[in-house]
Amino acid sequence: MIEFTGVYFDGKTSRAYAVSVVFDGRTLHIRGVEGDYPALDIPLEDCTITPPLGNTMRSIQLPGGAQCQTSDTAAVSALERLTGQNRGMGFVHRLENRWKTAVGALAGLVLCVWVFVTYGIPFLAEKIAYSVPPELAEQMSRQAIEMLDRRFLKPSELDPGKTEKLQEEFQHLHSEIDPDSDYRLEFRKSPYIGPNAFALPSGLIIMTDELVDLADSNRELLAILAHETAHVKKRHGLRSIIQNSGVFLLVSALAGDITSITSTAASLPTLLARSGYSRKFETEADTVAALYMIRKGWGTGPFQAILLRITRDMADYPGESLLSSHPLTNQRVQHLRDIEASMPSGEAAE
Repeated sequence: MIEFTGVYFDGKTSRAYAVSVVFDGRTLHIRGVEGDYPALDIPLEDCTITPPLGNTMRSIQLPGGAQCQTSDTAAVSALERLTGQNRGMGFVHRLENRWKTAVGALAGLVLCVWVFVTYGIPFLAEKIAYSVPPELAEQMSRQAIEMLDRRFLKPSELDPGKTEKLQEEFQHLHSEIDPDSDYRLEFRKSPYIGPNAFALPSGLIIMTDELVDLADSNRELLAILAHETAHVKKRHGLRSIIQNSGVFLLVSALAGDITSITSTAASLPTLLARSGYSRKFETEADTVAALYMIRKGWGTGPFQAILLRITRDMADYPGESLLSSHPLTNQRVQHLRDIEASMPSGEAAE
């Protein structure tokens, strides 16, 4: 026989009745204290015992929406063993009542979140970026350049002969680095962002008049264009959008919610302006550009020179550089030198 005290709720009002409960092996006999309501005899098989939760009172659900609550956890546990209900929950209950286990679980959760954010999101973002249809990338890029044209950019004032020459050299460049994608090179003047270049996911690359004027040779500009072409080839723009937009956009993309991705296109220029690409992405793009320059037999000197000159001149412009998250210029220059030094003798001449 199992006996315990508790409170009874009839499921119709919020009133609580103090009761005593006796289980005779088959039936729960529920009686109000001092003869008060209720007086019920209910087979245990018709009752549902809710799983334990921390140190809260245990609850036995009765037919008709009524319930009986008690703080006598031992008695309820005995009823659970007799009915076979909530098997395995006792183990869970013991775990959640041990502070060391709780702390360990919290630490495990934090570790899992860190691993997902650090490795999981970039991995999934890369997979998603390579599966984005070209039409969607074009739409995102169109929205981005329209916003940039309104806020930061003006029509180019460069000499047509100079831009035609750069266009011709750019066609050869991207056909060597990424022949399977479509690219467009356009020029803009921008007193706000100064000497700059940036790539959009569709393959549109924008180079400012200020950068063209800053360069000592077309080779310096081709180094920048090779760098931006690498961003497109490796989907750095799309991957940055997905990663910086957080878990919500990532889950939407995995679920095939194209609307959410499209609506985020408006954030592309803001993401580029404020956070740009990660250092990893920039280093990857620098490596592609360096290897292109070495294959052409030019070495990385022109790339190093234009990077140093951009860094020097950017202080004269009020706007945030669209390349603001680049690694420190000295680190980039050293990376270029290391690549060139690691190449076999005579490689640059091939």
